[in-house]
Amino acid sequence: MSTKVVLFGLDGATYTVLDDLVRRGVMPYLGSFMERGVRASLMSTIPHLTPPAWTTLVTGRSPGVHGVTNFLQYQSPDSPYVRVISSREICCETIWSMVGRSGGRAGSLNFIAHAPAQKVNGYTLPGWVPWRWVKKHSYPADLVSRLQTDLTGFDLKELAMDFSEEEKAIAGATHEDYTPWIDLHIRRELQWFNVLKHQMVNDPCALTGVVFDGVDKLQHLLWQYLDPSCEPKHPSEEFLRTREHCWDYFRQLDGFLKEIVELAGPQACVVIVSDHGFTGTEEILYINTWLEQEGFLTWAPDAEVAPADSQELGDGKPIHLTSFDTTKTKAFASSASSNGIHIPVAGVRGDAGIAPNEYESFREELIHALLTRCVDPQTGEPIITNVWKREEIFAGPRMNLAPDLTVGLRDSGFFSVFRGDTVLKRRPVVMGCHHPEGVFLATGRGVRQGVRLAPLHLLDIAPTLLYAMGLAVPKDLEGAACVEAWVDEHVEAHPVTFNGSTIIPPHVETAATEDAPYDEEGDAQVMMRLRALGYIE
Repeated sequence: MSTKVVLFGLDGATYTVLDDLVRRGVMPYLGSFMERGVRASLMSTIPHLTPPAWTTLVTGRSPGVHGVTNFLQYQSPDSPYVRVISSREICCETIWSMVGRSGGRAGSLNFIAHAPAQKVNGYTLPGWVPWRWVKKHSYPADLVSRLQTDLTGFDLKELAMDFSEEEKAIAGATHEDYTPWIDLHIRRELQWFNVLKHQMVNDPCALTGVVFDGVDKLQHLLWQYLDPSCEPKHPSEEFLRTREHCWDYFRQLDGFLKEIVELAGPQACVVIVSDHGFTGTEEILYINTWLEQEGFLTWAPDAEVAPADSQELGDGKPIHLTSFDTTKTKAFASSASSNGIHIPVAGVRGDAGIAPNEYESFREELIHALLTRCVDPQTGEPIITNVWKREEIFAGPRMNLAPDLTVGLRDSGFFSVFRGDTVLKRRPVVMGCHHPEGVFLATGRGVRQGVRLAPLHLLDIAPTLLYAMGLAVPKDLEGAACVEAWVDEHVEAHPVTFNGSTIIPPHVETAATEDAPYDEEGDAQVMMRLRALGYIE
């Protein structure tokens, strides 16, 4: 290994916002980073959702192969029960392990689906973990204890997911919530940054990766303040004050990037990536209400109607099969974030459902209806622009964990699974939603300067990082190393090499001596955070 690499992850980062912040002088260092390196659009998974996207990035494998399809997914292909995803669902080798098998150390900070931590040649401090479980789910076992001793100001509660704090600024409420919501993520990112610096100095690795996820959180709630196209012609003082506070968050990120590049040194390669991009949404599609109107779904008698003023960011509870009359339901959606529609088949996850021999014909009927009859009642324009069959986007041994159909909406947003009083309604304010086009930026030894590359895919990142470190790329990775990011002389002197295949990881071992699943409180906090962000309802 001849080059150290830092992977600087910005969850949900989009050029729509970043380019505007550079132009306004809010992120001047990012602007110079762009001038000194390469940039490209980075296409996400379908659906463009955090867990499958980041897992694709760190494995170089697609969701149907690596096994993570959503925040919540079926426990097995024939189980009716769902669970919050964890590292146990990842059935492919991660880049941290690939680097370790090549003799290098690797460290990961705040990546989703990394708990309980795998044993690696390095360290793992996972993200999306309630604070009481961080120490038990990190690796090595004494990592958190050492940070508490050695790192001044280290605060595990601020670093980790503590819903008692997040509920103070739950998304979608009032203007008074905005300031504590922004402050929460400014403080949390500072905690992760301090850990990153400490580890780079005291436990240097060939590959160091971190995710700052406040980008995603702020953009969900405060998109109208960050998208330059949403700026009012005559902005109010409240608008300017809130936007300035949002910019404080991004100013801090800019400072982080500057320090990390300097700390990594001129011979290192620094890569900035996002798992998906962002855009705005001004409408809510109640997909289950549409399925009901088309005769595909029947609600249970006690299924409640969503509140008239709902913004679909934390109201209500997750939809469960008990919300439907399963004896009369041929299709339903249970998770807002996946944009997935399930077709129950008799004998697969229970006795209810369509006959197995009707599955293909019914699925074709439903696809046609979704594309042609789910329309804007005022304009007649289709609301659903794409429908993918499970085997088209989840091909692989874990395919049957995914929904039967996945839809793409005209605004790239998530549909609602609540029971609505109408199929389509406008949101009170524009909200941020995921977009398939994220960001890729890189600088370092041999990297071209000021060049825009053709779009990349998340599948390309793992082989690109391995190439940047001078390591051979496993033959079974699904993407390709982006050698176009380097000057011709570098590529000629350092051609891509291939060596063997990835390994099938053993059952995830924890840093603790015993198996350590979350308790009920831990699962509840994860579910509440997902609900607060609109990923489940």
